[in-house]
Amino acid sequence: MASIAPATESYPSPVTPQESETDESLPSAPMSSRKRSASEMAEDDADRKPIEKHYPRGMTARKKPVVDKEEKKKGKKRSTAHADQETIEAEATVDTTFLVECPAWPESKRYLARVARGEDLYTERVSPSLAGGSQLDIAFAVKPGSHWSDLQRFKNAKFKDPVEVIYSAGHIVYVNRNFPVPAAPSADASEEEKLAFDKENLWCGVVEEFRAASQEKVYVRLFWLYWPEELPMGRQPYHGKRELVLSNHVDIIEAQSIACHADISHWDENDDSNKTVLSERFWRQTYDLTKRSGSSHNALSKLRKFCVCGGYDTPELDMYQCHKVGCGMWNHHACLIADVEERAWEKFKKGQLTDELPDTEEHKSLTQKITDTVGHMVEKGLGKSEVKDEAHSESISSSGKKAKSATAGKKPWSGKLAATITKIQKSSDETIHRATVTQLVPASNSKARPSYVPQDWSVELNCLRCHQALN
Repeated sequence: MASIAPATESYPSPVTPQESETDESLPSAPMSSRKRSASEMAEDDADRKPIEKHYPRGMTARKKPVVDKEEKKKGKKRSTAHADQETIEAEATVDTTFLVECPAWPESKRYLARVARGEDLYTERVSPSLAGGSQLDIAFAVKPGSHWSDLQRFKNAKFKDPVEVIYSAGHIVYVNRNFPVPAAPSADASEEEKLAFDKENLWCGVVEEFRAASQEKVYVRLFWLYWPEELPMGRQPYHGKRELVLSNHVDIIEAQSIACHADISHWDENDDSNKTVLSERFWRQTYDLTKRSGSSHNALSKLRKFCVCGGYDTPELDMYQCHKVGCGMWNHHACLIADVEERAWEKFKKGQLTDELPDTEEHKSLTQKITDTVGHMVEKGLGKSEVKDEAHSESISSSGKKAKSATAGKKPWSGKLAATITKIQKSSDETIHRATVTQLVPASNSKARPSYVPQDWSVELNCLRCHQALN
């Protein structure tokens, strides 16, 4: 089962808060930070302005976090005074503006010129700590850089009011985006209503670190996850209702903006065990800000392709895997339906549509099963499978074209034939699928009847690549 990767270091246990004497280390200014839509992130760095005020929001207005010092020092060397502090208790008031530029290009002539002019910039190269996040390496810059680098780093934040909650580096959290807090959906609200509420009122991010200067100054650096609707290209047909997209968009927000933990898991599409249980929400695709040049689609990571049609896996739609040795193809539900209906249509036109008796694995003797399996493996070992595959590729290609043509536009059998695939539980650990075609009108060569009763015919359910029974 895929899950969120844990942090690489163990987190120290929270200890008793101490008072800080660094309250005057930062200038007084309104805190400015909000999540931008991905389409906004294409703005030129030089033209960026401080972002609109993001109000501190938490479980309650009086929630106070206690942050624990990160044991491993990163970035610039800190003063002895900072290194000696173990914890700090933060109030809900934050009064420093940090402007984040992401991505930043620290080796570009333009950036070096800004530094030469004395512009106060802090730059760091990072990537999300989640599984698969290492491919999202990116540099970001913070202004004023000296103030950000002087802040002490922490890995944990403990919220005590109204209940004790600990947030740590590597956790995925929801962040409040509206103030005041709107009323939550009722307990009997539908899943669609709850999801709509979350998209309207919550952002989602991966916590990477906490930084603090005093009780009034606690910040979170995170990477945003996007609802597909927030992407420049919008929601794609393959995106699931509960799906998010992990980005390498770095941002800094107030610690009190965190609403709660988010139950979001990673879906590894290359796991064919078929035992993955996804959480309430999930992500599988990434959005890389450094690859937005040209088409915005270039920034989206490539997904695995399935079936003979070369399409993607849509979470709300079933796929069926072929278990024949050497095949393993995942077949789309819609492609199988189109194939079943098209084969039935050819028989219907000839007046030959009836129940089929497939030579499935469950009907074969043990000797037949062993002979088929060993024969296939021997041919593959002798290099014969490549010859077969060359000839077979034509049938795969034509089958794929049939599936595409059958699913596009009006089908000639519409209103006359309709196929369904049903799941049959044979035992507690064995499930098979059966295809049925319902004949809605009489065949052309049958005698006319005053009233026609639709008939159901059992039809073979075969893999679209190797054409063997899926059961």
